[in-house]
Amino acid sequence: MRVVTKPWSFIWGGVLVGLAEALYFLTYETPVPITTGLAKMFGSIEENITKTDLVARLYGADVHWVLIGIIAGGFLVGLLERENKAWVRYPWRVSALAFVGAIIFGFGTRLAQGCTAWHYLGGIPAMSLTSLVVAVVSIPFAYLAFLLMAKLNAGSFMKHNEYKETAKRCVELEYQTDSMGYDPAYRPQRDPLRLLLTAFLLLLLASSLWTGLTGDAANSIGQMPPHLILIKGLAGLLIGIGIAKSGFGTECAVMAPKSLLMSPHHFEAMKVAKITQTMFTGLMPFAGLLTAILILNLTILYTWFFRGWDVPIVVEAGSYKWGFHLGHLVGGPLLGIGSVLMLGCEIRTYSRLGMGYLTGLAALPGFFLGYLPYSLYKEELDSFFFGHGFLRARNMLELLPDLPFIQYGFALLYTAGLIWALVWAIRKGSQITGVTPREYITKSTDEIFLKGLQEK
Repeated sequence: MRVVTKPWSFIWGGVLVGLAEALYFLTYETPVPITTGLAKMFGSIEENITKTDLVARLYGADVHWVLIGIIAGGFLVGLLERENKAWVRYPWRVSALAFVGAIIFGFGTRLAQGCTAWHYLGGIPAMSLTSLVVAVVSIPFAYLAFLLMAKLNAGSFMKHNEYKETAKRCVELEYQTDSMGYDPAYRPQRDPLRLLLTAFLLLLLASSLWTGLTGDAANSIGQMPPHLILIKGLAGLLIGIGIAKSGFGTECAVMAPKSLLMSPHHFEAMKVAKITQTMFTGLMPFAGLLTAILILNLTILYTWFFRGWDVPIVVEAGSYKWGFHLGHLVGGPLLGIGSVLMLGCEIRTYSRLGMGYLTGLAALPGFFLGYLPYSLYKEELDSFFFGHGFLRARNMLELLPDLPFIQYGFALLYTAGLIWALVWAIRKGSQITGVTPREYITKSTDEIFLKGLQEK
């Protein structure tokens, strides 16, 4: 039962995330939506408890079964691995950065018309031009945020996951950067900040589930067929498990190739944990992201070629005449900055909520504050950021002649490029980390890291 009780490689985490995206797409003909669902769950608190109209004026109260499933997936992994991550002790500055990062990220999702999961996991597989732009412009700002974390002596907390076994081993080796979150004297049940934030999470879950069970919202049991609720919940569960078992995320994935240009001295100067150096230079998050992207991309090609479906458009199209706006150029950098400050993108943060990470709990109220400017000033912001565009095309296929053999040929070349990138990442990553490609695919980051220590 090792597969159940031990962590996984990024690639296997990517397989589960990709399967979740494919399941959702085959049911709804769209990638998994994330951020608006959380806003509606916040709206349920306003409708059921506070009787206010801040976020709810734009995002009516509802329950997001995918998000519930992601949190449940993280919680389930903690039970199976017998290791809740509440043991990780974060200094106040790291929790504060996660809170601020969530505000930045939440606002960025409104301007970028989606979070990193929406654009990276949904848009890139669908050959979305807008999503590629959002991804590209986010990378340098994510790196700048990483430098800020290092300046604030928080770079050592940038990890895929924390495991006690690894932390204890690093204590023995006096690897200070890899054991900063480990404090045997820490009692999470006595941490007032953790208790307060946990209460907020439970309030959010209780309120949204109450709406889902008793209300007349679109996703409530009274309005949505049970099998569709199960599909949404299962998709979320797969995502949550894939992230929790591997540390899968988007922000570290896009930064990983850049780490090949960085010297070990540069990592040391930034006080980056040695396991994070192994993860980045080994291209593990990048390979995991490519795996998830490729699974959905192949699913989209299948439905397009053989079932006559359209390639999905992953940006709002109805009210905007243009596909590429100023909002994407501003929102992309905000997503990159927010992801790094939170120690993980939004979708990863949800899984970490279920795992008990304090940074995930600290980010949750930050998301609410991040949504506020857009819910309060939607018309003004839309007029400024989406009133004029740079390019009408939303999908790369729209730039090509409307001829089947040209569009199909481009799509196949695009998929071949994704396959080549994944194969390259596996070969290059296994070479750098000193393991075989088979070990790279099957062993977790911690196993590869600890094996390297034993061989030194």
